[in-house]
Amino acid sequence: MNIPTRSAIFLSLLFHRTVLSLQPPAPRAIVVGAGPVGIAASLVLASRHGYDVTLLESSPETSIQTKYDPTKAFLYNVNARGQTLTKMFPNLHDKLVKRSVESKGFADATITVVPADPNLPIPKSSKLEKSFEMRNNENNEAGNAMPKSEKAVGVGYWIPRHEMVGLMVECIDEHNEKGEGGKISFYTGKECTSVSPRDVGGVFVEVYQADLVVGADGMNSKVRECLSHPRSAVGGWSLDCPKPNYFKLKKWRSPASFLRIKVLQLPPQFEIPDAEGNPPLITNSENIYAIRSIYKGPRNYLSLGLLPMKNNTAVRATNIVTRPDHEVWKLKDGNAIQTWFEKAFPRMNFNGMISNEEWDRFARAEGTRFPHCQYSRGMAVWDENGDSGVALVGDAIHAFPPDIGQGVNAGLMDVVCLDRALSGLDTVTGKEAKSAKENDKPSLGKNLARYQKQHSPEIASLIRLARFGAPYQYRQPHRADRILRTLWTLNVAMRLILNKITFNLVPPTCIILSQRPELTFRQVMRKADLTTLFLKVVVFGLIGLRFRPRLEILSMLKP
Repeated sequence: MNIPTRSAIFLSLLFHRTVLSLQPPAPRAIVVGAGPVGIAASLVLASRHGYDVTLLESSPETSIQTKYDPTKAFLYNVNARGQTLTKMFPNLHDKLVKRSVESKGFADATITVVPADPNLPIPKSSKLEKSFEMRNNENNEAGNAMPKSEKAVGVGYWIPRHEMVGLMVECIDEHNEKGEGGKISFYTGKECTSVSPRDVGGVFVEVYQADLVVGADGMNSKVRECLSHPRSAVGGWSLDCPKPNYFKLKKWRSPASFLRIKVLQLPPQFEIPDAEGNPPLITNSENIYAIRSIYKGPRNYLSLGLLPMKNNTAVRATNIVTRPDHEVWKLKDGNAIQTWFEKAFPRMNFNGMISNEEWDRFARAEGTRFPHCQYSRGMAVWDENGDSGVALVGDAIHAFPPDIGQGVNAGLMDVVCLDRALSGLDTVTGKEAKSAKENDKPSLGKNLARYQKQHSPEIASLIRLARFGAPYQYRQPHRADRILRTLWTLNVAMRLILNKITFNLVPPTCIILSQRPELTFRQVMRKADLTTLFLKVVVFGLIGLRFRPRLEILSMLKP
């Protein structure tokens, strides 16, 4: 057995050091925003594209995102679109399935509707469709009916936001432990205030430099704001990039815009008293409940809705969603708000259920408001050499009220499309993209340009869906709301009837089409537009037939 000499060992170490020094360094990326979409972008860039990722979050501590917070106590339903991303990472998808409540759509979901009158027995849980029919018959309002054919395609998963973030952070740790691909470094308390290109190459976010920056920092995105500033003529982005004004938001108001929302925390497995002689109903976290109030007026109507969650021992949060002029926003004292709720919900024993501290917190909470339906036409920029650039994903490029259930799913699909673009693939189909010139060398700039060109029309269609999909599901109680809700429901019903009698030749309404994950948002809205065109042709045809005799008489009277 030959024992290597000191000289041989030294030469071997020198050789390996020389080889390592000749290898190009890993590309660097910065992701701004550590919500679900930002974490998804970090995982994709590190594991699939070999980037060393710096993930920046403005919150002062990581636990802010991964622990329950009543100001962010809402649930995601990760549907088939969002699962396009989660299934790229088997461990991520497995965690999601195990920690969530499975949902198979409107046809499969059950709901317990609790009447306001305490003398009425609580009906047994029923299919969501039937409960909407019951509500329609109770109130005799056509605007409350849920079409029977509204069925979701595929399986979705209900999970609280903080739990979704938590399991994704676990996936970051697991990725770093494997040591495969790039490394993800997570920093909190780092707020982005500047994004700028450099002549020496790369993009700077504060003191951090990278080849690629991904803005996933929400609807008030600082990254997008920086891209909307005027640019210098030298040393900036390529002239082929979207102009600064493309990064200024286009906004539309929907019937759900500016609704105010805040959370009332209920204890786990709380009891709902039943009619006399019946035992109380003990709630279960995996069931859906709708608890009605006695108030029906424009400024005092309220219904408590509870969506499914896996943990049956966790706090049960119910979202209070109303118009800004609702009475609950005028009550700033815990005792006053408790008294109001006890009158509104005479069936409930709030006095023994909710603490004085929670009533005080709820009364003082200002909550948040649903945004406009808004999006940025600009989604990416790149430098003149195509070596560095910036891309936007999630709420940084689109935001809308949560009534179509596509918020987190659309954001995760943004990351999927960015992944496809960086891989040289068509962002819509995931297939190999056709280059304008066969000899074109792939570059980051060209891939970002593809992301901008192909994904921008998809987001424009998403915002149209948000404007018209289901803007009255919160049963806004103003009289004008009720009239418009009835008209909207009649429109939905008419499209469903046409869809049935034409054997699917005429597509159904867009909110139903959006439940089909094989359709892009552009395809959804194109199909809905075909129905709109058909209805216009029918209406104008009927008008023409109605006035045709008069037009003939007038033509005969002309000399």
